[in-house]
Amino acid sequence: GNLRQLETLDIRGTSIVMLPQTIIKLQKLQHLHAGFPTKGNYLCTRHVLHTYGFNQLDACTSLCCCAATPCVMMDKDYGGVVLPGGTRKLKSLHTVRGVHVSCGDVVIQEIGRLTGLRKLGVMGINEKNNVKFCSAISNLSRLESLSVQSDKGCLDDISSPPKNLRSLKLEGRLGVLPVWIKKLQNLVKLKLSFTTSSQV
Repeated sequence: GNLRQLETLDIRGTSIVMLPQTIIKLQKLQHLHAGFPTKGNYLCTRHVLHTYGFNQLDACTSLCCCAATPCVMMDKDYGGVVLPGGTRKLKSLHTVRGVHVSCGDVVIQEIGRLTGLRKLGVMGINEKNNVKFCSAISNLSRLESLSVQSDKGCLDDISSPPKNLRSLKLEGRLGVLPVWIKKLQNLVKLKLSFTTSSQV
């Protein structure tokens, strides 16, 4: 929290699963990179429990039981971080990558208020948080790059996709492509991973 001049925070490849509240003091922060850059470094529950000497019950009790550490407790293949409340105050943020949103709506609400975002990468989209996430994306009119990892392809509810979107990566069981993709007149890059879509 004392690094008031910090513009880039890169914690990729670490076992950090939740950012501290003090991050909201970094008013000059422009780029936040989290998660794991290579498949070989994915975080798993057993690794974390062994590293920190927790058993499953200890970890659940000590680390706020899933709400704070979803990628640990839910044994996800993709590590990510949870943003603290108040992240919306970081108005200088242009890039946020590797954010986990599967537990609770607070993180999604915070993202939806970062209206200056140009690049966003999230994981943990599911049927429970899909509608709120789609609503948040519709607020990000300046977004140019979007990467979404979902348990199930539930992205049809984006009413107003960011018109400046140039790069889109969708990872998960899509089934069919969202209809709003047709509206992306500036899209130059589309990447689909682990999808079951028959449209491409």
